[in-house]
Amino acid sequence: MKKQKYVIVSYRVQAGGVIVLHNLCRLLNESGQNASIIYFADLNYPEKRKTKFWMKWIAYSIKISIKTILEKILGPDHLKGFFDVSMKGIKRKYTPFISKDTIVVYSERMFGNPLKAKKVVRWLLYHNTLYKHDGDKTVGYDKNDLFFSYREVFNDWELNPECRICYTPYMDLEKYKRYNFGERHGKCYILRKGEWRVNKDDCKDGIIVDNLSEKEKVRVFNECEYCISYDTQTAYSQIAAMCGCISVVVPEKGKERKDYRQNENSFGEAFGFDKDEIEYSLSTAPFLKGFYHKNNKRSKDQIDNFIRECEDYFCSE
Repeated sequence: MKKQKYVIVSYRVQAGGVIVLHNLCRLLNESGQNASIIYFADLNYPEKRKTKFWMKWIAYSIKISIKTILEKILGPDHLKGFFDVSMKGIKRKYTPFISKDTIVVYSERMFGNPLKAKKVVRWLLYHNTLYKHDGDKTVGYDKNDLFFSYREVFNDWELNPECRICYTPYMDLEKYKRYNFGERHGKCYILRKGEWRVNKDDCKDGIIVDNLSEKEKVRVFNECEYCISYDTQTAYSQIAAMCGCISVVVPEKGKERKDYRQNENSFGEAFGFDKDEIEYSLSTAPFLKGFYHKNNKRSKDQIDNFIRECEDYFCSE
C-alpha cells in the first residue's frame, strides 16, 4: 500500500472514542503509514469565532504538554480522566499546519474543518448530532468528505450510504481484569452519555465511576456486586463484567436489548433487571476476555480496508 500521511484530531480525556482514535493512529503506523494525533480543546468548531478558537487551542496545547510531563513523572493513574497514551505507536503533532496531501480524520464531534484540510475523513464514533440535513444541503462538512462509521448502529445513511465501517476497538486485557473472587458488596454507576437520564442524588447509594482514574475504576469494579450503567453504548459495562460485576445496562424508556445490540456482541450485559437478563449477564461474562482478544487482532484487517478506501477515494485522481 502507498505510504500516506494522516493527522487524527482528538482531545485528551479518558473515553472510548478517544481510545479508538489513538488506536487508529497506532494501527496506521504499524501498517506502514505516517500517522499522528493533534489535540484540540473544543471539537465543536465555532466557525464565526476563529480567533477565540485558536487561542483556546494554544492554551489547551500548553496544558496538555504540562500534563504529559506530569504523567511521565507521576504515572497515568495520578491524573484522573487524562488519557494514558502509553499505547505504543502514537505520535503527537504539535502544530496545526498540514500539507495539501495529508488526510485529516475528524470524529463526529468535530464541526467544520479547522485544519483546512483538502482531504477529510469523518469517522462517526457515535450517533451524528452535529451535522444538519436540509434537503440537498448539509451544514458542518464538505460534500467531498469521506465518511466512515465505527459501527452500523451509529451510521448516518444520508452521509454514508455505502455504510463504510472502520471498527478498531482496543481493550487492555492486562489492565481490565478480575482479581477479586471473594465477597462483593454494594453497587457502582456509569452515567457518561446517559447522564441526562438520571438524577445524581439517586446514585448516592453507590460510586459513580465516570471521573475515576482507570486504576480506580478497576478497583471499584472488583469490589462491587452490581454495576449499573445509564450509558447504553459504553464498553465500560463490559469491562465491569470482566472485573466480576453483575453488569446492568438501564434501557431508555420503551426500549430493550434488541434496540441496542441486535446481532452485536452483548456478552456480560443485562439490559434491565429481569431474572433472564441477569442470568444472561452472568453466563456470558466468561466469554468476554476471549472475544476482546480476537477483537484486538481483528482491528488489523479493518485498518487495511480503511487505508484502501482512503487510497481509492483521495489518491486515485
